[in-house]
Amino acid sequence: MMQAFGVVATLTPTRQRPGAADNGGPTDLMKLTKSSVAPAAKQESASTPESARAQSVAAAVEVPTATAAVAKPRVSRRLSRPADDCVREGLLKGKKALVFGVANDHSIAWGIAKGLYDQGAEVGFSSMASLIKRRVRPLAASIGSTFVEGCDVRDDDEIKKVFQRWHAKEGNLDILVHAVAYAEKEDLAGNFSATSRDGFHTAFDISVYSLIAMVREARPYMPPGSSIMTMTYYGAEKVVPHYNVMGVAKAALEASTRYLAADLGPSGIRVNAISAGPIRTLSAHGIAGFKLMYGGFKDVTPLRSNISIEDVAGTAVYLASSLSGKTTGEVIYVDGGFNILGLPVADEQL
Repeated sequence: MMQAFGVVATLTPTRQRPGAADNGGPTDLMKLTKSSVAPAAKQESASTPESARAQSVAAAVEVPTATAAVAKPRVSRRLSRPADDCVREGLLKGKKALVFGVANDHSIAWGIAKGLYDQGAEVGFSSMASLIKRRVRPLAASIGSTFVEGCDVRDDDEIKKVFQRWHAKEGNLDILVHAVAYAEKEDLAGNFSATSRDGFHTAFDISVYSLIAMVREARPYMPPGSSIMTMTYYGAEKVVPHYNVMGVAKAALEASTRYLAADLGPSGIRVNAISAGPIRTLSAHGIAGFKLMYGGFKDVTPLRSNISIEDVAGTAVYLASSLSGKTTGEVIYVDGGFNILGLPVADEQL
């Protein structure tokens, strides 16, 4: 399963929506009104004091301008920004977040980043260097983020440099999001016993040890009350077809979450994991049988619905905020209740 690496997405340019000016609407009215104001203003100037004339002309011009419905470009829902980005409010106002693992606008990591931003946080990004220019930087720009750094999470020096650059530019860090995982495709097919030694090491290095390395470098810059979160999946607990070595890696990631929570707890730093249900990311489609799994999920999960990146983002906001001030070392499920079922079957199969 490749959650953050080798994923390709296409950002589609926005289209201009036809407006009132196209059919002689309010924009034309504004032009005519302005032109008709000029003679009236000249006629009035002979008998009206200077200050009164100025107020009269200004009032005549401003009224139609204020009522004109000027067409605005259509902006993607995922990339839209508030009208006034300087007065954002929310649970995370004044907080600073660094998100690892965004690959495109369908990534769980992007859903979380957008959710944190919408609640007032300043968000920075780090991802594979090959994804930065075409994929990550446009997303970062859409929410006004200027911190975008490439990083090979297998390299301790690169991880260290990212956090040093963050501290030099942004100061402390309140929220760290680890959404990085990878396994070789051949190790996600066939029998788990066929996993190669190199494939096993790769999956654990990128999917598990990268969290430990990030926490080690981030810790000096994270004040009490800070939050760290990572992404896991139900395959860490139960056997999921074709998840293989990634399921074992996620089990190690969940255990690491608990040990890191114990380490950082005395410093007032919380560490938790989010276990999301199947989501239609491009990386998920690399898992054999994913379409079948996703298609039947909403028929068996208690809430009878699929999971979106926005659903995960809501839980991430909770974990990042003071509302979860006494929650650490936990795996929190965002799967519509699927994990509570002993025998997941659809109603018509009973």
